[in-house]
This record gives sequence, C-alpha cells and structure tokens, in this order.
Amino acid sequence: MKKLILPLLAASLLSIQALAGNPKDRSYKFCDDITSIDKLLDRSRESVDRLKREGLNVERIVVSKDRRQLYLVSGETLLRTYTVAFGWNFIGHKQFEGDGKTPEGIYTIDYKNAQSQFTKSLHVDYPNKADIAYAKSQGRSPGGDIMIHGLPSNPAKYERISKIHPLDWTLGCVAVTNAEIEEIFALTKERTLVEICKISPAK
Repeated sequence: MKKLILPLLAASLLSIQALAGNPKDRSYKFCDDITSIDKLLDRSRESVDRLKREGLNVERIVVSKDRRQLYLVSGETLLRTYTVAFGWNFIGHKQFEGDGKTPEGIYTIDYKNAQSQFTKSLHVDYPNKADIAYAKSQGRSPGGDIMIHGLPSNPAKYERISKIHPLDWTLGCVAVTNAEIEEIFALTKERTLVEICKISPAK
C-alpha cells in the first residue's frame, strides 16, 4: 500500500506545482488565471507562529481587484487571504500622481516600515521604468508611495476610516486591518514579489 501511496502523493504535488507555477518567477502570472489560487494547498487557518516555525515565508503577494482579495503565497501553499481596500479610483492602472488608482502588474516589496502612519506598511516599488517613462511622455509625475498597509495610527483618523473599511479609501495603496497587517508584516520579507491583477473585461 505504501508503494502505491507515495507515487500518488508525488504526482499530486507535481500537479499542484504545474497549476501554481513558481511564485518567485516574474514571468509567471496568477492574474492570467486567478482560479489557480484556488488550487493551492490552503493553510490559511493555521497560526503565523506555526507557519514561521516551518519556514513558510511569503514568496508572492497576489492582489485581485476583481475579487477584492489579497493572497499570501509560498510555493504551492496559500498562507492567508484578506479582503482589501484600494485607491478611491481603483479601476485601471495607476499612471499619474493624484489619480487615486492602485497600480497593476508585478512589482516588489522594497522596504518594510514598522513605524508607519498606517500602523505597519510594506512599500511597493512603483513606479518602475515603464511607469516613469509613460508619465514623463505625458508631462506628468507618476506618483509613488504605494504601500500595503493597515489602518491609520492616528486615533482620530483610525476611528473615521475603520467605520468605512473595506470600502475604497486610500490614495492608491492596498489597505487591510491592523490585525491583518501584523500577520502580513511577520510573514513577508523585503524583495517579495507583488502581483496586482486588473479588473477583467467582463467586469
């Protein structure tokens, strides 16, 4: 029986790998088929401490504008799923400073801030070279300071924003609750890939 089970387990893992692609590979895009997220091994109900003990750090953060969800992915494993708020004008890719849009595409977490005005934050390296070139061609600034962050640290702002979250309230960032940003911050290292999926044409 053991001789039969082991090959079946190996085949199952290979099948999941084929569906999931490689979260560290910039050329792979979960956005091409967001349902591939649903085929990952779901360990989202397990504690952060247990995941960290097993060395399961986030390899890619996937954000779906269609689903309004943020996913933490490690290999063929789904670590967490969160409902998010976007920029107040979130449909479409961010192009200019002040447009209220959240970027789309593949970026990187270039630094983490444990003392953010939004509790904790992970800074996304928008704008990239293409973003800068396009904005410059239009005589505009591409903007910046795009982050994945929690709710405001300021008590008055926190009270106001917490009543409307997860309705879209940011200037272009991706926002979660304070409890959620604590988990994301703990599991995510700098240089982690961030993939933000645009609204599908059907929407």
